[in-house]
Amino acid sequence: MRKFDCPSCGADVTFRSAQSVYAVCAYCQSMVVRTDVDVKLIGVMAALPDDMSPLQLGSGGYFEQQPFTLIGRLKIGWRDGLWNEWHLLTADGRRGWIGEAQGSFSISFELEGPLPRDVEVTLDHCHGLLTSGKPAAEARPGFAVQLGGTTLRAVDIKLATCLGSEGELPFAAPKGRRTVAIDCIGRQGEFATLDHDGREAHAYVGRYVEWDAFRFTNLRPLEGW
Repeated sequence: MRKFDCPSCGADVTFRSAQSVYAVCAYCQSMVVRTDVDVKLIGVMAALPDDMSPLQLGSGGYFEQQPFTLIGRLKIGWRDGLWNEWHLLTADGRRGWIGEAQGSFSISFELEGPLPRDVEVTLDHCHGLLTSGKPAAEARPGFAVQLGGTTLRAVDIKLATCLGSEGELPFAAPKGRRTVAIDCIGRQGEFATLDHDGREAHAYVGRYVEWDAFRFTNLRPLEGW
């Protein structure tokens, strides 16, 4: 864990993960990017859209008996709605994501190594979503892909826009950051997201998980929850 002084207000900006390069000051919402020696101010984050999620930064949980803590969040919007991507840090140092959308939860970890060639080709076909809002005709869900030894089927391709962020993240996430996101599912509850921000492509592989199985702690107080 490392702490820096916020360049705007002087409050502590904490990085729990060595791989995190971006954070939002919890006191003044300044967005900072970490360098080797300090942090640099890149702007101010607007207030996140309110939602009814019981999760918050600092919430804890378990996945496969490994405890984790939520250290960052992306609020994402697309044509038909909103969802949260919670960045997590496990006790053994792994970083992952919990996707929260309409009461459904998934957990995924970035796939290491080069992406399969067919994934790269499909993401290239989707690049038009980032520039003109229209993908190439070849960009359509339904294709199968092998990721992490599992066969999954693409079920959705969409343009996703960052509506806000908080905590620490492995990349800068100002409001308006756009990505192409391809959701894939397997036959046994497997889940994957392929995304491209216009510069780099990534694959995140995991599965859907029931709320109770996470054994969350330190939840946000919500009336009726």
